[in-house]
Amino acid sequence: MSEIVSIVKKVKDAVPLRPYLLAAGACALLLSACGSSSNASSTKPASPSNASSGTSSSSSGGVSQASAQLAKYLGTQPATPPGPAFNAAKAAGKLVWLVSVTTTTGSAGTQAQMITADLKHEHVQVLGCDAHGVSTNLGSCILQGLSHHPAAIIVNGGDPAAYTAATRTANADHVPVISELDVPVPYAPYTSQIGSHLTGISADAAPPDPISGTLAADYVVKDSNGHANVLFITSPDILGAKYEELNFEARMKQLCPGCKLYTKGVTIPNWATDIGPSVSAELRLHPNINYVVPVFDPMAAWSDPAIIQAGKASSVKVVSVNGDLQQMKNLAQGQVIVCDIGQDYPEMAFQTADEALRYLSGAAGSGSLKAVQPGVRVFTTSNIKSVSLTSTAFENGAWYTGSSTALANMYYKLWSGS
Repeated sequence: MSEIVSIVKKVKDAVPLRPYLLAAGACALLLSACGSSSNASSTKPASPSNASSGTSSSSSGGVSQASAQLAKYLGTQPATPPGPAFNAAKAAGKLVWLVSVTTTTGSAGTQAQMITADLKHEHVQVLGCDAHGVSTNLGSCILQGLSHHPAAIIVNGGDPAAYTAATRTANADHVPVISELDVPVPYAPYTSQIGSHLTGISADAAPPDPISGTLAADYVVKDSNGHANVLFITSPDILGAKYEELNFEARMKQLCPGCKLYTKGVTIPNWATDIGPSVSAELRLHPNINYVVPVFDPMAAWSDPAIIQAGKASSVKVVSVNGDLQQMKNLAQGQVIVCDIGQDYPEMAFQTADEALRYLSGAAGSGSLKAVQPGVRVFTTSNIKSVSLTSTAFENGAWYTGSSTALANMYYKLWSGS
């Protein structure tokens, strides 16, 4: 896990900003999106107390509801165009300034590579700025980009609230700013809360963190038959983690009011040092815990060893979100993780490129990305053997559509105007 350790170091020891030319292609998903960095771990009790009250029991209705929803997401799903077809040839030769919270590792690095490849397919120039894992650097990157007079700016990762002033400056220069990766798709009842983060943002190609949290809860309820004692490990410095946590907690209360929920918060810079000890301590304090749910699956690199070292590999199951290649392989090998809620990162990259191309081509922005959900699929032992666990299959979206060419064919046709 040297790549993950390296991004933690980058958050702590950020180097000066510098322009870069992004390379085409895509790398494997290694780490969830990085938000702003805080150095304190935190423990947040599940409201209104550290654990929900009552005995560990649930009505059969709750288990049935969970099972029914999970069934909808176990298979592949066809990709859906985010808007009408248009002629993207008008965008050729124009410049997009791509600001990324990181360009080297993690899902943000993966997305930067994918977005660049998608835009270059339409002969769009891509230059940008690497914030080196620090969200507060994103605003400086945006201002730096405006001096290059781009036709559009894409900000990949980070809470837009951290760069509102820079967004206003871009808006004043009539340069659309497209947010990608960190602000989740708005789902009730949190739409109004998320909306405030999108002030001045022309489009938001978002991860489906809220529904992912709901599905993670569904799996826990179904798998435990309503007898779950859960340790949820969140990352309070990532906006998407907040909404995944809110939906997980709400779904657990709805379907399994007698289940117990304990929540521990560890910020990105402390993942490598604090997740393992935190899990060990919680397992000692609450020996009835039978599920550990890291908000993003790369965190399992530290939670899983702690579970094993505690001698609880056979009694504590891990459920997580992202669809990281390594955790998918662990799932296939029957290791501690039993369910991973995968998110279609290739589709999110295409959605981002699509919206930028619409602005560059003079076509009206679809305006739909703030409500479009990219592909989500529940991976368990029941279907993990049906997918190819290679970086290529991850990069082309085959895990979610069932086809290695479905996404590319749909978007390239869309951009051709047909």
